[in-house]
Amino acid sequence: MKFSRVTAAIVMASLSAPLFAASEQSVGTLTAVSQGTVVARDGKLLPARAGQSLFVGDRVITRGSSAKVAMQGCNVALKPTSILSVGTAGCAAPQSFAATQDDTSGAGEGTGGSSTGYIIGGLALVAVAGGIVAATSNTSTKAVSP
Repeated sequence: MKFSRVTAAIVMASLSAPLFAASEQSVGTLTAVSQGTVVARDGKLLPARAGQSLFVGDRVITRGSSAKVAMQGCNVALKPTSILSVGTAGCAAPQSFAATQDDTSGAGEGTGGSSTGYIIGGLALVAVAGGIVAATSNTSTKAVSP
């Protein structure tokens, strides 16, 4: 009995479906949220709601709000301007992305404190210039066949 490649691909996909379904099991729940809390999932921001299931890889983000998360026998309270990465290891401490109060000197704002953007911009400029040079330089005298 011969199988076509399409048949083999369909059989492989159907056999692997239970593997993908197992990876989408809930590992936590949002027990309380206030307006402004979002869940980052698969590159999209979803408005958070109480009772919402959380999956591995999700991030709960409180911009100016707060939230409470229940995961595998523990509860985590997120203060405003915090991020909680949901993983398989159980509870993790949320990280705050709020500016610290003792950072009043202004260092880092326009003084070269963070040059990552300039480095990436410079590399992009070099890449574009290299592409233009490579595309426009033709030192060959041979005719090119269409």
